[in-house]
Amino acid sequence: MNRAVIIFVFFAIIVTSVFSQIPSNWETHPPRDTEHLKFAVGISAPSNTEQDALRNAWQDAVQQFASSIATHFQGQVDITIQSQSLASGIEDSFTLYMETSSFSTNVPITGVREQARKIETSGGRYIAHVLLSMSIEDYYRARQYVDNEESAYLAYRFFGQRGLFSAAQRPVGYNDYYSWLRNNCIIISIDDQNSNALLEQIDQFIIRLYRSAVVFAQIIDGRNARIIYDSARYYDGIYRALQNTALFNIQRESSHLILRPVRANMLGDLRTAVSSIKDSSRFVITGLETIQTESGNTVNQGAIVINQFRTLISRQYSMQAVNYNIPSQFLSGFVDEDAILRHIQNNYASFPARYLVICRSQTRLEMGMPEFRISPMISASCNFSLYDVVTGESFHSDTVQTAPGVFSISNLENSFVINESRRALQYLYNPRTQPNLETIIKEIFDRL
Repeated sequence: MNRAVIIFVFFAIIVTSVFSQIPSNWETHPPRDTEHLKFAVGISAPSNTEQDALRNAWQDAVQQFASSIATHFQGQVDITIQSQSLASGIEDSFTLYMETSSFSTNVPITGVREQARKIETSGGRYIAHVLLSMSIEDYYRARQYVDNEESAYLAYRFFGQRGLFSAAQRPVGYNDYYSWLRNNCIIISIDDQNSNALLEQIDQFIIRLYRSAVVFAQIIDGRNARIIYDSARYYDGIYRALQNTALFNIQRESSHLILRPVRANMLGDLRTAVSSIKDSSRFVITGLETIQTESGNTVNQGAIVINQFRTLISRQYSMQAVNYNIPSQFLSGFVDEDAILRHIQNNYASFPARYLVICRSQTRLEMGMPEFRISPMISASCNFSLYDVVTGESFHSDTVQTAPGVFSISNLENSFVINESRRALQYLYNPRTQPNLETIIKEIFDRL
């Protein structure tokens, strides 16, 4: 027996079973719901045509399904009919327009089928009774849609009230709140009997990863979940950090991460992973500071800008710079960032901070043109890279540059050039320089 025949026979058995359960007086005693189908009887008002009577009876029965789907809401529920039609002219897909005391939304209703009908005439007008069924799968799919929409609405209001975005009455550019949620938020749920306790640790995990992250607890797809606004900012980092714990198999469904523990009773292991996240109030800073001399060579000056950097971060962000030995060969003549990062990855356990800052600062000497009375000038510039060793993220700053300092040709000596170069590096800190060192630091560190 081929597959098509098997499917046909199976379908015939289901249909025969359904119709065998329908009593002759179904319009007053509808059949009970089964594990596969729900039933509803609709009755029309007296109508001018048989078709209108059938349509109104369908509307009445679908209204009953809709009221059941939205049973935990208090408010007005209306039905509007989509354009898809059966050959009989009766639609088999609907849109439930649901309006609660808080929000309104459109919910697709599918899987509605007619099982029986009776049409009577009275005074030249038609009265129809219809018995409709709705598959349990479609019924719970619609209920899930409503529940997700409510959760998304609550999340939208929660994040908007905290000033994370300018919240309009409805999300701009989206047909519903759940579409907005899936496109703008990370959803984390755990497929485990102990999901609540594990999610409480996930709360702490995320907050320790990102100080600015806001976590909202809700139910999505029937599971307890955590919702974090701004998936563009946090998704990659959270996903990589969860992967690095090696505690979960992670299923990705768009921005929804479903975590499945790799073993039973791993709450203690997750607590350990949370507590072992590197301290986000500490950073290591290294880099190269070079001065161009009168002879055209460069001198590795030291740490003028790095010291300014430490002062700013300590003062504005209450972060502490800690020492860590970066092998000197990675900073010999130029900064070998790839080698530095590989070194840290290979020595991750001993790295004492969450962030690595690699700062590059240099001066530039323009010799001038004495024959045209153009004096020599020195300017300084700086930029930096910041690496989050926990999430694997990297940030690259803009470049800040001081205005050239002009001096006399008679002072064009290496010792004088070096001193003027130091001053130019110090001016990177000057608030009159825009953007200055503080500005480019703020652009990066405000995002952490």
